[in-house]
Amino acid sequence: MRRVIFTLLCAFCTMTMTAQGIVAGSEVQLNSEYQAAIGQYLETEVSARQAQMQHRAEQWLVSLPNKEKLYDETYINVGARIVEGLSAEGVAEKNLVFDISYNCKHLEGWTDDYPLGVYAWDSSNSVRAICNLTKMFVEGMMDDWFRAGKRVSVRIHASTDGTELVGPIAYSGEYGDFRFMPTTFNGERLRVSVDRESGIRNNCQLAYIRAQSVRWFLENNVRNLGRTVNDYEYTTQSFADTGAHYRRSSIELTVHDAFRETIDMMTADKMRDDYVDFNIPQSMSTYENAYVLIVANEDYDAAFLPSVPFADNDGEIVRRYFVRTLGVPERQVKLLKNASKVEIMQEGVHWLTDLAQAVATKGGDQLVAQADVFVYFAGHGYTDFNDVSYLVPNRINVDDIKSLSGKKKGCFGSKKKAVPVTKHDIALSGKESGRLTKQLLGVEELCNAFKGYPVKNLTVILDASFDGKQRSGAPMLRADRKVDPKAKKRKRKANLRSDAVVLLAADFDKTAYSFDAQHHGFLTYFLLKEIKGMSGALENYTYQDVYESVERKLNKESALQGRWQEISGMAGGKYKDAWRQLKVKN
Repeated sequence: MRRVIFTLLCAFCTMTMTAQGIVAGSEVQLNSEYQAAIGQYLETEVSARQAQMQHRAEQWLVSLPNKEKLYDETYINVGARIVEGLSAEGVAEKNLVFDISYNCKHLEGWTDDYPLGVYAWDSSNSVRAICNLTKMFVEGMMDDWFRAGKRVSVRIHASTDGTELVGPIAYSGEYGDFRFMPTTFNGERLRVSVDRESGIRNNCQLAYIRAQSVRWFLENNVRNLGRTVNDYEYTTQSFADTGAHYRRSSIELTVHDAFRETIDMMTADKMRDDYVDFNIPQSMSTYENAYVLIVANEDYDAAFLPSVPFADNDGEIVRRYFVRTLGVPERQVKLLKNASKVEIMQEGVHWLTDLAQAVATKGGDQLVAQADVFVYFAGHGYTDFNDVSYLVPNRINVDDIKSLSGKKKGCFGSKKKAVPVTKHDIALSGKESGRLTKQLLGVEELCNAFKGYPVKNLTVILDASFDGKQRSGAPMLRADRKVDPKAKKRKRKANLRSDAVVLLAADFDKTAYSFDAQHHGFLTYFLLKEIKGMSGALENYTYQDVYESVERKLNKESALQGRWQEISGMAGGKYKDAWRQLKVKN
């Protein structure tokens, strides 16, 4: 079972840094942020499994042999949800509630439920179906929650129709004799007795034995329930009307404290510090001369541009690291989400250039730069016919670009030939590409926007693909270049200002992927992880230290996931050969 969003479960205990490593604090403390994150992860996981179980149940119904076919208009409901509860000791716990029931849209069909007066679980197609599906799901998709020693509350609902029994039904005692056993019948708490000598004389007894037949199946056929501690509760009902559709059963299983092992495992993972979203180190010094612009474009309003998974989270966590770990004053870090080119330039770049001038000192007739400027971008990229690379901002007008506006026959969104919204493989002609790039923000344009301003160092970090691919590797938007495989590859040299350093998630003709389990782009995750590991000694590390470590770890992990990715770096004239020796924190 996939382990999605493990970053949301990783903060459970305070930690103390020692020379020997990280030592767990004396008490496990959960703040409100972590509790919300844990709840979000668990809800997502349970919801995903519930959807899978429902889908498998529907497929399973279709594959039943003809003699066991349920009525054509039938459907099975499979539910899985989290319910907050208290243990016997009064400790809060998260319980898993699994339930399964059978229904039909019409009231025909007499073969799917118990025949009149019959009680064995396997004599009803519908009850046999929910019993077998319960076994399949508990032993399979929920095996990790139904662990040995867990306390499980089992509630079985069984019913009869309104037909009155004219004489006793023989009961062979295969489920045992019952004397004054508690049950809920038609909403009333009472006690019921059934034995072999007296047989079954009323509908309350019949419904109760039908429930006992389901209990017998669960105890003797579901492996997990043989190693858990089970409490059974029975609710029975006799309807006023008659008909087979009033002779049904349903099953509800509540696993108390079902997720404890998951929580413990995540705690252990957290101690290994594998996750960057939590336990963000706090710097003991400030980085007063640093100024940071972060742009996180996850949701694009243009139909031809898919969302960028986790870009929003990238931007928010990068902001926290600049403030907490690098010690940049919070007012000197600006985060823009889903920003247009105008917003990036006016609210971001111009904000930085104004600050650079404001903090520069005078040295004779010259301004002496004091500002270390950082620009981070997570979103889409694009490379045109001339190998010029661009960042893709939000709110692009494509009215005059036929391939993007739906005006070209057979194009994306065309009324003459509709293309599914999920298809984003769009190839632009030279003219169309030119019209588009006027609205994009060139990488060189971004870097050179700081020319003439007193900037001490400019570091640009781009977690984006420029090769026409999404973070998933699926196609997106590209220039329709005819590439001759025999021709020598031409790679245009970027024209950067002399003191600019650019770190790329992947070269301009390669794909930058996402690290789905960590909810980040690969570059962002490993860069933050490296900074986290350097906490407390950032002044001692160079860009080369960071680059080489990130490169090595990212290469390995991306290859393991089948998403091979190589980071890339480039620098302007002043730093062409010396950028690797720059300090992470000046």
